[in-house]
Amino acid sequence: MDHTVRTDELAWLSAEETTGALREAVAAFERLRDALNQSAYLGLRSFDLQLARYRPGAKYVKHRDAFPGQENRRLTAIVYLNEGWTERDGGELELCVEPIVRVQPVLDRLVVFRSELIEHQVLESHAAERWALTAWYSAR
Repeated sequence: MDHTVRTDELAWLSAEETTGALREAVAAFERLRDALNQSAYLGLRSFDLQLARYRPGAKYVKHRDAFPGQENRRLTAIVYLNEGWTERDGGELELCVEPIVRVQPVLDRLVVFRSELIEHQVLESHAAERWALTAWYSAR
């Protein structure tokens, strides 16, 4: 991992390996995929799942989650796992749209956006820990 780009710690998860609350989150991401396919006809077939932990000073510079025009990630869905988050904790998700949108990473907040269209970054975290569970949906 390039530490000039991102300084969080991450783990890739598979549905088979998850238990407890993470297994419930996988099921919720599956239900979200089904709902998106029914309502928006996106043809999403699978998703990759990553758990990220940001310690004080960690960030992720501006980027897109997919390259335009390729059959790869179509949608990004992030759920935040930060109970008691306050503004001084930092680590907001900044969506680089007009006007810029900053999303506070509060417990159970879900953010969904087009992977190849929306540039975004995670601003520097000041909290002891900042957690995010991300699913990247694709048509493969």
